[in-house]
Amino acid sequence: MFIGDSGEISNSQVKRWLKDPMLYHQELRHLSRRMYTTNGVYTNVIDYMISLPTLDSVVYSNNKNSHKKSKQNVEKYKTSLKKMRDKVVIRDALRKSAIDGLAFYYFNTELSPTLPSSLEDYDISQITEINDFDFNCALMPLPTDYCKIIGTLNSSYVVAFNLSYFDQFLSNGRSLKLKRYPQEIRKRYQEYRKDFTKKWLVLENKKTVAVKVRASIEEPYGRPLGLAAFIDMLYEDYFTESKRGVLDDNNNLIIYQTFPEGDSKGSSSLTNTQQKDQHDNIRNALFARGNRKKVSFFSVAAGTKLDKVSANVELLKTNSEEALIKKIATDLGFAGSALNGEGSNFTSQKTNLDLVAAEIFSWVEQLESEFNKVINYNIIQDPKDHIEVYYLPITYINRSETITNMKELYTLGKGSLIAWISATGFRPDAYLALMDYEIAEDFEEKYKPHLTSYTATEDGGRPSNDNPTNENTIKSKTNGTNNYPKKQ
Repeated sequence: MFIGDSGEISNSQVKRWLKDPMLYHQELRHLSRRMYTTNGVYTNVIDYMISLPTLDSVVYSNNKNSHKKSKQNVEKYKTSLKKMRDKVVIRDALRKSAIDGLAFYYFNTELSPTLPSSLEDYDISQITEINDFDFNCALMPLPTDYCKIIGTLNSSYVVAFNLSYFDQFLSNGRSLKLKRYPQEIRKRYQEYRKDFTKKWLVLENKKTVAVKVRASIEEPYGRPLGLAAFIDMLYEDYFTESKRGVLDDNNNLIIYQTFPEGDSKGSSSLTNTQQKDQHDNIRNALFARGNRKKVSFFSVAAGTKLDKVSANVELLKTNSEEALIKKIATDLGFAGSALNGEGSNFTSQKTNLDLVAAEIFSWVEQLESEFNKVINYNIIQDPKDHIEVYYLPITYINRSETITNMKELYTLGKGSLIAWISATGFRPDAYLALMDYEIAEDFEEKYKPHLTSYTATEDGGRPSNDNPTNENTIKSKTNGTNNYPKKQ
């Protein structure tokens, strides 16, 4: 039995939900959110997954005809990403996708009204997007439980928003909440208040970002990451609570006494006063047993028996938790050893993390496409020059390997310096700006490198040794072997 947000939830209920996840999508999302806050394995798996990619990116243009114009558009695209804090939004979307199976955002370029100088507790508890007045660009999160995918447009999801979302807010709070939403939604909400049957607003596709995971294109909802593990997580929770109950029973020791029986069955040979005095003496002595330095002494009537009710502690001797935790981790696609670092070698752990990263990057690809859609349509506004962002498939596990690959492409082939810089985690524009600054400040002349084997001679390379001690080196210098021409 599991205690959920709305009372007890049984395994049979969850099994019924799992049979039709599209029908019971809301129940499964709420269960997933509950598990994220209560189950340590689920929490760690999701947190590790969303932090695994480095989200290093490059922005480029496909327009080969006008470099100057493309450069301006690329810079405008980069500015858009900075203003909407793309990495923060992506990790937020990844977390929501893992927990809820989907995530929704509205691309807002309107000027938001400034907040009043004073707010009530209810008003200030709402986190809102406050745009500046320079260049407005923000992705506003939409409440998952009030959004639904109703179709596709050029393989991009079309989203409907349930306007009854605002009904839960009270007068001033509702007004303040509506002010933070774009005009399109505010206007339709006023119409909805006149006709409550028109509660679904179909949002403009070019202004929405929608991500759906673990579901086919035609399905309206995604599936939470923990779908296959919920039953095991419920059992693990029940198993842990049962063990805690045994501990509580064992700690709450019950001691009882049986008075000596008198001549007639069922009656004691002690008077009522004697029974009370003996009961009080034993109780006081037992309650004082926590004081180790105190000696308790009492006498009992002949025939009195003292005994205790013992708890069954066999459950405490079982070691099923480890196997159960490993099973939950496996259900989630994570090797248990990747979580605790035990029981496996680095190669197998890396293989598992690479597989996990592959799934995460498939989610990032959706966000990448959505960013390209909304920024090009709302900010760049140049059909002849389509700008794109590409998030490199780099994780904190494979970064060194990727850097090596980018280095070899650059040094051995006709590789990209920007790609090489990006692979290191350094923003290319910041790195190149530093290089330009150092050239302008003439760093090479001001700050010459220390003399080393590679910088001491004008021609570079290791300086010659005029007094060699190695026997083979002496022979080579004597015979002039190093001066012979090499075979071609």
